[in-house]
Amino acid sequence: MENQKNSPSLIMLKWGAIGGLLSFIFTLVSKYTGLQDDFSETLGWVSTIITLLLNVSVLVFALRELRDENDGFLRYGQGLGASTLLGAIWGVIAGAFNYIYLQFIDNGVIQKQLDLARERLEEQGLSNSQIEDAEKITKMMMGPGVQFVTIVIVTILFMFLLGLVVSGILKREKSVFDE
Repeated sequence: MENQKNSPSLIMLKWGAIGGLLSFIFTLVSKYTGLQDDFSETLGWVSTIITLLLNVSVLVFALRELRDENDGFLRYGQGLGASTLLGAIWGVIAGAFNYIYLQFIDNGVIQKQLDLARERLEEQGLSNSQIEDAEKITKMMMGPGVQFVTIVIVTILFMFLLGLVVSGILKREKSVFDE
């Protein structure tokens, strides 16, 4: 009986779902532990390192599985394309979770962020009209729909950039002498 191979799209769908879910869980944990509210430079670096490790780990696992399904070979372009597809799937899933969370579960998060932004603008000494103008723009940019689009675009770009490096490391091309 012959082993059935998974298509690259199915592999990226699986790992994109895993990555999107893990990144959303990390976001929830940082919200509910107070890490986002009590933001400092040190916590920002820790959060960045955890996010980078999560993204690189999922990308490595996905590309290794793709390479294994392809008889141990992975071309650089194939890895880069798969990384970009992974980023698109990951971004849509993480963005959808974020949209559902902000729209239906905890819509007070946006108001808390707006109140915090207002406090910071008041500390800077801006007038009420300047603060109101800034709040209009901020409210529009913090909406669930805009955040969804932003998450998708940023995730695609970030995974593409990671794919440039990880695909180069994991590539294993067939020799020109192999048939």
